[in-house]
Amino acid sequence: MANATIKDVAREAGVSIATVSRVLNKSASVKPELVSKVNDAIEQLGYYPNSIARTLKSDSSKTVGFVVSDISNDFFTVMVRSVEDVLNRRGYNLFVCSTDSSQDREREYLCLLREKQVDGIIINISGKNNDFITQISRQLPVALFGRKVPDPAFQGDYVDNDNFTGLRELTAHLLALGHRRIGLLNGESYVSSAMERLDGFRSAMRTAGITVDEAYPYLYHGNFNRLSSGAEGARFLWERGATAIITANNLLALGVLRFCRSAQLAVPEALSLCSFGAICNHDLLYVQPTCVEQFPAAMGARLAELIIERIEAKNAIGSREIRFSTKLIPGNGTCPPGEVRQ
Repeated sequence: MANATIKDVAREAGVSIATVSRVLNKSASVKPELVSKVNDAIEQLGYYPNSIARTLKSDSSKTVGFVVSDISNDFFTVMVRSVEDVLNRRGYNLFVCSTDSSQDREREYLCLLREKQVDGIIINISGKNNDFITQISRQLPVALFGRKVPDPAFQGDYVDNDNFTGLRELTAHLLALGHRRIGLLNGESYVSSAMERLDGFRSAMRTAGITVDEAYPYLYHGNFNRLSSGAEGARFLWERGATAIITANNLLALGVLRFCRSAQLAVPEALSLCSFGAICNHDLLYVQPTCVEQFPAAMGARLAELIIERIEAKNAIGSREIRFSTKLIPGNGTCPPGEVRQ
């Protein structure tokens, strides 16, 4: 049947229009046998709900946008899956957009999602559109993760790891092994998570009487989303005499391993390696960097809950911040500094 309507579906299934509507909205109040009848009728008639008309009528599109800096990173992939699972159970669909940390692409996606009348947006910001995102947050429910908008006018939720403590623990681990020339291979300096991880590094180094300032020779700011940035940073730090490297995320750690392989450097004998965040399937690697474990699935579920709460409250909720504790996971990628660097 061409252009089947909700009335056609109700007639075919032998139920009321209200029942069909509840099935379409995934209401838990409909008996399973009626859900089956309605779904059979929908399939037989080739019915497709008019989402635009539904949005105009209900003032809700039942969709949420998820804007992420790098969907290829397994940390974000796990998080997206978790967000989608929670939203789906509550009758929402998810639009995923990957920006590659591009300012222009991020702004284009945000504009597109607003045009599509999504009910809310979850964002891992690039750090380059803070004013624009602050403006959106006053008009639409927004939840951030991993990177914070520093503007006090921002209205929304924020979920992240305890970046400071996680990086401090990694640094303390290397200091306890006897390392003093410890390199930090960080992300972009203007990103909040990079700032917090640098503060944790400084705090731990200070306990060993080492000041990390602009003159500190073992500090490298790269790009969180570039494997090549990890390799370039590793070369920079190795050539300056670092005996150990801490990477600010798992992708950068992979870059360090790539450099070590090309330079024929043994890890950890020549260079110890720690990572903020575990490498995917790290148990399959011969070298398993000591890391602080993050919990992307739990973080994703919490983000989904927060954005639904904000949507249902019409954005009339004060800003909230949730921090997840990290967990130190020892690996075989670290040892006391060897003769190579003595």
